[in-house]
Amino acid sequence: MKKAIPYLLGSLLLLLLLALLIGGNKKNFDHRITLSKNDKIPYGSYVAYQSLSHLFPQAKITINKKAPGYWDEAVLDYDTGRQAIIIICKDFNASDEELTELFHFVGRGNDVLISSYDLSNDAQHFFHLNLSYADAGFPVYDNFSELDTLQLGLIHPPFSKTDNQYGYPGRKFNSWFNTIDSSMSYVLGTSGESRASCIRLRVGDGSFFIHTAPLAFSNYFLLHNQNMGYYSQLLSSMDAGASTVAWDEYYLHKPQNSGQKDPSPLRVLMEQPAFRMALLTALAGLILFVLLGIKRNQRMIPVVAAPQNDSLDFVKTIGRLYFQKRDNKNLCQKMIVYFTEHVHSHFNIATGNMDADFITRLSQKSGCSVHTIQSITDYIRFIQEVPAVHDRQVAEFYQLLERFYKIT
Repeated sequence: MKKAIPYLLGSLLLLLLLALLIGGNKKNFDHRITLSKNDKIPYGSYVAYQSLSHLFPQAKITINKKAPGYWDEAVLDYDTGRQAIIIICKDFNASDEELTELFHFVGRGNDVLISSYDLSNDAQHFFHLNLSYADAGFPVYDNFSELDTLQLGLIHPPFSKTDNQYGYPGRKFNSWFNTIDSSMSYVLGTSGESRASCIRLRVGDGSFFIHTAPLAFSNYFLLHNQNMGYYSQLLSSMDAGASTVAWDEYYLHKPQNSGQKDPSPLRVLMEQPAFRMALLTALAGLILFVLLGIKRNQRMIPVVAAPQNDSLDFVKTIGRLYFQKRDNKNLCQKMIVYFTEHVHSHFNIATGNMDADFITRLSQKSGCSVHTIQSITDYIRFIQEVPAVHDRQVAEFYQLLERFYKIT
């Protein structure tokens, strides 16, 4: 059963991956809010960007990717007037330095349109206004349908008295002005219950247009019913004779509370469904490979026998060699030497004098009987004194030693 677990897990992963692939082929509504000029999805701004050339037929349309004060001259000429820049983003998080550069740019007779769901605290303080929010990016109402309608209107004057109400059944993602400085700005448009959503601030010969419903520039909103009229009327309040109109991408991709950085390459890639699915497939394959390789194939480790003491076998072999040559006395002397060495090394007893005290001490330490040890010492004295030893005496002496070795 344990062997089958990796294969079962692998099969489940493959089924899950297959389900994702099949489910991914369905053309569901894309809810991503990108506001990118290249995106034709509902909440991209492809239509708004492509319409600029019709709304400003005499202007050069450029794309800006740098912070104010670092614009390329081919995009915007910082020192001249009658230009415009359109900034559409989720969060307008301009720094004090960037706001100052925009202020000087507008003062030279240029227009800046900012459409953003949120403005940083620095920006709200700079423009003397305060925002309230209708859609925090996730459902916060008991009635979820309220999140799926956006109603916008234009104030008369300066706009037309008729056909000045627009809406669509998509995301709100809007905020409104809770307070503004009426001494320097006035309302151009509203949202919902007549809440100000677009104001104009005059600075020198130019103007700031601050708009708080960026999805009004989305493809979904503009292509719904007659909503292109909202876009064209709102931009008609800007300088129609502008020589250059720049579409800004700097604030669209600018991270919060950081300097000028390009969007993360990984984030851009992860927004592509094909790349995201390829990455998921690679991860699933890697997990399957790891699961199948969990059980390690290893050959059997052989059993190594414990080391044996072959000293006694060696002595027996030498003894048989001497016995075959009938050198019995020499053989017995070798057996005596091995016995005395064994007693000295194992029991720490001197063997120079094998008297009664020696026999008693060896019997106590070895556990061998006094009678056996007495017989061994008697044979040792006999062998050392006689000139020759008989075969039967060698056998008897050997048996006594064997009995002693088995016990000890």
